[in-house]
Amino acid sequence: MALPESKMDYKKSRINYTAADTAAQTIAQLVGGTFLASLMSYSGISDANIGIISSLVSLAALSQIFLINFFKRLKKYKFLVCFTSLQRILFSIIYLIPLLAINDTVKGAMIVVLYFLGQIFVQIGTPASQDWIASLVPSRLRGKYFSIKDSVAVFVVSTTMLLAGMILDYFTERNLEIGFILIGTMIFILTMINFICLSNMHEPRLSYVNEQGKEMHGRLAKKAKQNEVAATHKNQSIWQELKDAFGNRKFRKAFIVQCIYNFGFYICTPFNASYQIKELALPYTFIMFIAFIANLYRIYISPKMGRLADRIGMARMLRYTLFCLGLNFLATALTVPGNAYPMTILSTILSSTAWSFVGIGLFGVQLDFYKSDKRMIWLTITSSLSGILGFFVSILGGVLLDLLQKANINIMGIHIYAQQVLNLVGFIILLADVYYIHCHMETEKLDTNRSDGRVNI
Repeated sequence: MALPESKMDYKKSRINYTAADTAAQTIAQLVGGTFLASLMSYSGISDANIGIISSLVSLAALSQIFLINFFKRLKKYKFLVCFTSLQRILFSIIYLIPLLAINDTVKGAMIVVLYFLGQIFVQIGTPASQDWIASLVPSRLRGKYFSIKDSVAVFVVSTTMLLAGMILDYFTERNLEIGFILIGTMIFILTMINFICLSNMHEPRLSYVNEQGKEMHGRLAKKAKQNEVAATHKNQSIWQELKDAFGNRKFRKAFIVQCIYNFGFYICTPFNASYQIKELALPYTFIMFIAFIANLYRIYISPKMGRLADRIGMARMLRYTLFCLGLNFLATALTVPGNAYPMTILSTILSSTAWSFVGIGLFGVQLDFYKSDKRMIWLTITSSLSGILGFFVSILGGVLLDLLQKANINIMGIHIYAQQVLNLVGFIILLADVYYIHCHMETEKLDTNRSDGRVNI
């Protein structure tokens, strides 16, 4: 019954979502990258298997598409989002598994199962939470709100990562299990923050209404639900939903932009971290310091980028920042051990500039192009199918990386690293995405949903 009845209710809900999403993003970082690799290595999982396990998480998005009919029957999303967010507790549990007196094989299996199960719950709740926050933000303020939210998240994530890194560094030489307990405790606290903030949000969606337009609850709602089920004997199949979605011109355009981006991103980005450490031999301290400074810069420019997007349009701003991300790939493609320090600084600045809006822009374009009554379903289709694409593209990138490394390419006596080639491919693909947005997205007339972020009671 937590319907927003005033502008203040909407504002409080947006603030709560900012806190909840910040906690969720921090958890995602604590259960990924070097932290997850340290946990898995300590539990006896090989480096090769760690890479495979990390890539398999992309398949968790596939769970969304099989639940489309379930999502359609939901009148409200709050319970689903809160319930799935609470399952992030599984991520805190995996950091306690090394304490168990069992062999490493069982430990590794338990970590993989709980990690993958937690990711499935996260993916199931994502489209619902996206549609929920979209309904709380007026379309004219989306760029401003999401950029401010992103700035808050980047600051908190950066600070927390620095603290968590110091914890692991300190206990690595003493008792790493204590470090894992502290990381697990941090994840548990963040999960509670995420859950409580989501629980305090309002949801501008009515379930069952009577003749006067008032929402029904209890026995009246139960009876209305029974009548609705009796009136509709069958649900529209998943294939019919896919057919309807791809039959819509605006859906296809937003979906194509997302897929081209995923292809360009996953063909090279998963392999850039190892390139910096191994081939370029950059110190961890240098990488962390540059990343921290770049994050401060990103926090500063993000609100400005969002306000500019509200003025010139999401698609146009996305085109600019995707081009900047492409330049980041090009800079990485031109980076060799001889110029690693200045080129890494340049590529990091370009990356921070791009990421100040790319994620917001991709989501914002989908909100602009998707029908409000189909938004939940279409966000689900986009997330699941593009996630699968990203997984297979990363596998393709791994195969190409292996082939290029074995080929030992030299041009005019200059050794060409495999990651240079992959980043050049990523740059070309993002240029195609920029061209598509300019020619097919910016010319499209938008049907603004004026009910989002407005009091309707």
